[in-house]
Amino acid sequence: MARKKIEYYILLLFEIIFFGFAIQAVLIDDTTRFYVVLASMGIILIPLLIERGLSVRLPCGVKTVIALALFLHVAGGINRWYWKFMPFYDKVAHVVAALALGLVMFSLFLILDSRGVIVRPSRILAWMIILVIFLGGIWEIGEYSIDLLVRSSYNNGVLDSIADTISNLVGLLFALWYAWWLMKKVPSGETTGYLIRKA
Repeated sequence: MARKKIEYYILLLFEIIFFGFAIQAVLIDDTTRFYVVLASMGIILIPLLIERGLSVRLPCGVKTVIALALFLHVAGGINRWYWKFMPFYDKVAHVVAALALGLVMFSLFLILDSRGVIVRPSRILAWMIILVIFLGGIWEIGEYSIDLLVRSSYNNGVLDSIADTISNLVGLLFALWYAWWLMKKVPSGETTGYLIRKA
């Protein structure tokens, strides 16, 4: 119970920080990033709504990692950290984003399991790998396409894409390890949905 409350307080802190980013976006007249901040504030609430609506409890840390990934991307744009701390900041953001994405995929499989769609643990891990790698590739294509359209510098060539992909794989490995560690806690005779059932 204490960990759940701590995570709620962390999410509230992120919402306050994002509110500050929204004000900052208005002050610097960056309408696009203002809407990105508002969308991020909404996305942070989605896991809470899922927990409430489906009467489940997502694994500890999932909600926080989602908020952290959003924070890194929003702060990187508004505060220009992507460019000030290039190329390291971008790689950290990729690690955290891949971790968050992997844990979102894992949570979706747990929700499916709790609703009667049983997927073996080995297949859950395999699908996490496939989906995170696929979506990471889509992200790289998106970076390149944005650069072509608006002449920005999100993608700095082949080496940058390779480093981003390696960073995605590092985040994915953390997500896989956490999912594997949690699934080891499922008692004999239970399925993975056990991990998110409310006591």
